[in-house]
Amino acid sequence: MSNNGKVWVMIGVLMVIIGVVFQIIFSIVSEKQINQLVTNCENDGGEAIVEKGGFIITTSYEFKCNK
Repeated sequence: MSNNGKVWVMIGVLMVIIGVVFQIIFSIVSEKQINQLVTNCENDGGEAIVEKGGFIITTSYEFKCNK
């Protein structure tokens, strides 16, 4: 592989690493927001129902507060 090919491989690897890091950060932020919503719901006298779906990259949340 020439030097030019190695550079493109390194750029590709760097893009994958950046994507994984952004996904981890997004998951942490989403988890904190869901926890805050649950706390607010419980403080208002409600019952929080959180359904988590997906797997790592495709994680989604469904939140419902029954009062």
